[in-house]
Amino acid sequence: MAAAIEFRNVSKYFRANRTAYSMARDDLAALFTRRSPDANVIRALDEIDLEIPEGQAFGLIGENGAGKTTLLKLASRITYPTAGKIRVRGRVGALIEVGSGMHPELTGRENIGLYGRILGISRRDIRRRFDEIVDFAEIGPALDRPLKQFSSGMQLRLGFSLAAHLEPDVLLVDEAIAVGDAGFQYRCVERISTLVKEGRTLVFVSHNMSAVEALCERSLLLRQGRIVRDGPTREVIAEYLHGVEQVLLEKGPSRAPRYGEELELIGVTLLDEHANEVDGVGAGRPLTVRLNLRASRPIHRPIFEIGIADGRIGSLAMASMLIDGQAPEVLEGDCTVDCTFHDLPLMPRVYELWGGVMGAAGLGDVLAWQRLRLFRVEGEVSQAGLAAVSETLMKAPIQLRYDWAVRVPAARP
Repeated sequence: MAAAIEFRNVSKYFRANRTAYSMARDDLAALFTRRSPDANVIRALDEIDLEIPEGQAFGLIGENGAGKTTLLKLASRITYPTAGKIRVRGRVGALIEVGSGMHPELTGRENIGLYGRILGISRRDIRRRFDEIVDFAEIGPALDRPLKQFSSGMQLRLGFSLAAHLEPDVLLVDEAIAVGDAGFQYRCVERISTLVKEGRTLVFVSHNMSAVEALCERSLLLRQGRIVRDGPTREVIAEYLHGVEQVLLEKGPSRAPRYGEELELIGVTLLDEHANEVDGVGAGRPLTVRLNLRASRPIHRPIFEIGIADGRIGSLAMASMLIDGQAPEVLEGDCTVDCTFHDLPLMPRVYELWGGVMGAAGLGDVLAWQRLRLFRVEGEVSQAGLAAVSETLMKAPIQLRYDWAVRVPAARP
């Protein structure tokens, strides 16, 4: 199968500042001698070798600044490489930035004609597709107003509609669709899916891992302008999300624990079922949270609470002495408090541990409610749905057993 996009040893550098300018002869000498870029040069992409076959849905993922948008701009010829060769076959439709490819002084109607002519489409073909483009964009009476009077959302809808309805051979889509409303995002994904089924080539950049996993059969993970992983989308997304979790574990809580005046939290340790200190446990295994404390004076009937969260507001699971009535009579000096969660029904990913201590009868905080540390539930996602990896690792952390029962009427003879 022929390649729709080819990158051969492509690099793209930007100057970090413009306080000092080199002479033209210096730039030419650096080009022909292939000198390494100096410290004032940012390597947006570094020696990228990539081939995307015609008709493939291809995802680009990575943290901000990894070089994803730069790669798209090179493929769409918005900018050119510092080194290497790029070949793109066929007509390219690109939505890289809101309003890209359109003129702010022209009306929506005029921009449709201009965009089509830039792509080499005849006026007759533009008129044939005109109603479909306008209906998808849903810009209504604003069609005959200058583009600069459009909201960013209206510009986005028109830009995507143009890129996706003028029969591109290659469609380049950046995170720009994320600024649209939920209904527009849904229609964008539907339209992209239709183009892929028709055999168009898609290069899709997004931080929405579910959309990438559902749309793209192959993906590329970029980090600091270099290729880290190229392969099946499920595997690439899993590596990316595990890397994000590892960074969270290494950094720990964003702020130090807030100590109480009467009760000091010395440390928090995690123990597995064999009483070994760990940073994570397997899915479905028990976990003990041990709080090492120092009380400056005897504290009567302290009420401990430990919660497990996934980064969103509220806890997924909670152990509270206010509910179970297991508060100790008195706490003094150096002491430890253990809380054991049995058979945690959690999917593999990184979680937060929160905790706090209230006074007797739940009155006042002896130790303020705060994030204590992070821990990992280990294992791999075994589901095989369209977006199993991303949905499991990002959104649905509690694993519950369930069954479906579907009944359909019997066919009539």
